[in-house]
Amino acid sequence: MGEGSLRHDRVRNAFANVEGDVVGGDKYVLLLGGAQRRLRAVSPLMDERVRFAYQEPPGLPAAREALAGRHLLILRGAPGYGKTAMALRLLQGMGATAKYHLDSDVDFGSLADLLERGTESIERGAAFLLDQPSAIAGLRGEVYEKVQGALAVAGAWLVMTVSSADVADSELLAAVVDVVEAPDHHGIVSSHLRWRLGDAVRDRLLSDAGIGNLLDELLGGDPACKQAADLASAIIEEWDTGRLDPENIKLRRARLADEDFDIWVESLREPALRSLALSLAVLNGLPQEYIAAAARSLRERLEDDRPHVLMAGPDGGLPRVKDPFAAPRRTQLTRLRARDTVKEDGEPGRALEYKDPSYPRRIIRHAWIQYEIQGELLGWLSELVVEPAEEVRIYAAAALGAIAAESYTYLCDQLFHGWALSGNWLYRDAVAYALRVASRDPWIAERADVLVQGWFADRSQPFGQATAARVYGMREDPEVAVPALVRLAVVDRATVAVAIGRSLTDLLARNPDTTGLVLHTLHERASDHRRRPTALLSFLIVAAQVVVGRDEWGTDGEVEQWPALLYLAHHREDLRPPFIGLWREALNQADFGGEAEQVLRNWAALAERDEGLRDMFQLMVGALAYGDPRTGRILRRCAADWVDRDELAPLPLATAVVRAQLDLEGV
Repeated sequence: MGEGSLRHDRVRNAFANVEGDVVGGDKYVLLLGGAQRRLRAVSPLMDERVRFAYQEPPGLPAAREALAGRHLLILRGAPGYGKTAMALRLLQGMGATAKYHLDSDVDFGSLADLLERGTESIERGAAFLLDQPSAIAGLRGEVYEKVQGALAVAGAWLVMTVSSADVADSELLAAVVDVVEAPDHHGIVSSHLRWRLGDAVRDRLLSDAGIGNLLDELLGGDPACKQAADLASAIIEEWDTGRLDPENIKLRRARLADEDFDIWVESLREPALRSLALSLAVLNGLPQEYIAAAARSLRERLEDDRPHVLMAGPDGGLPRVKDPFAAPRRTQLTRLRARDTVKEDGEPGRALEYKDPSYPRRIIRHAWIQYEIQGELLGWLSELVVEPAEEVRIYAAAALGAIAAESYTYLCDQLFHGWALSGNWLYRDAVAYALRVASRDPWIAERADVLVQGWFADRSQPFGQATAARVYGMREDPEVAVPALVRLAVVDRATVAVAIGRSLTDLLARNPDTTGLVLHTLHERASDHRRRPTALLSFLIVAAQVVVGRDEWGTDGEVEQWPALLYLAHHREDLRPPFIGLWREALNQADFGGEAEQVLRNWAALAERDEGLRDMFQLMVGALAYGDPRTGRILRRCAADWVDRDELAPLPLATAVVRAQLDLEGV
């Protein structure tokens, strides 16, 4: 029960990992200026630096008071005066539930409409950072008032940064705070050193004559705050090496200005650390056991397997070629700019994730492009997509999609063609997930459609048709996906039927509004003897795999999950005829009667523990038996089996309500 809903959560989180916008959780898709966008969370690395190392200017308290009163603030000042860091500091002070970085080409009118829709689009109390908006010159007072009012109603905040000459309407001046104080570069360096190294080491470094001369040389003239922060980072990196050479610091600082990510990722020279970095990029956010096992597998693929010549050390002992105790996890996480977090749902243990959600895709792309390890990477990911843990499989397939976005034709030749026709459903699912990620690119989407249509229409390859069904299950538009899937119902193969059921499950779990289309279409197809077996099996798969929880659906039950179809049919009258018709067909037909009875028992087991769900279940039994004595007799026999003396997990409460309802119906 509930497998499809769990799969939906894992697919959503895996795609978020390689798309680098929001780490797991809900996805907020916005229509701004006519284009579909995804909200990008403010980089946790930037958020952390501002929170712990920000050097507050004298005007910050007044700006904070202005933002609290207006919900919208425009920071105006020359480049290099730290406006972005100041904006983030202000948003941190508002106690925002989430902080997002808006694209510079955001449409202000659409943003106001979005905010006015409230929690249907974004969570209440969100904060938005908008750097150098391209449309600021066209922002007029009436739109400003609309955005400000929408922010206030939503309990949200927005801070924009603009250059000195950007504001063109005098009505906006009430929201403008001018940033005119030149930044204290020495203070910025000092605060970063204190944050990363502590007061004692900071004082020691700043008292060093060589460091003092270096600060005077490099911090004069240019007002850019980032220059001072980069210099502090260069000093810290040099200190971590055990040396303190001002010339090396100069080189580090020059390279940090433009190549921070490349410098960092290239500094991970040890094979064990690089393997862990890649494993964490692919499985970002999963439990540390999965990440460690995957890192170990990758390291074994990449290690130099030539014979080693070992020389005894000063103590006469031989060094270890492979030392699993070389570095503890906390040291590795510091170097990887990562952290450990608690597992989901209160499970004991720890999960690992990068602080910056953009890192996973960037690291995967860097490894694929910069090194001649394509074969090893594909072999490793091919191993992960058939792992026992479903979340590992899905995350690995999403990583293949990120690689396919760079090398689509190569991945098709090396993997996708063969996997699509494989008898192993895990490979077929991996193709669907990978193509979904890669198809964000319009060029790839067009060619992938042609590829999938070929599999779809080839009756000689049922495995290819099953792969096509899984790809359609990943489509965003149910009006296209559902008709295509039910057309495949004419194929009399269990493999294809199961793929159709799983894909309909994915569509419904992603968008519950699809339920009516799915049920009515399956009910219609069940009237055709050629399509009836596939339609009924698909219905049973959806019935078993999609569940709803208290928080998402406003249910009041004491259990976390209720059958989605039962809940929706109970609350929506238009769903009841196809719902009842499909259940009757499934229970009365010989093809999947046993499977139907098993799904019914699973529902009864959930109802056994929840009085509210039991009431819904009883009403469903009455609807199924009304005017249909045969179905009533089947239900009574099922209820008898649930309390049979040899039953290991009897369901006396569910059985009682079934019998009571059938007695009322006279069956």
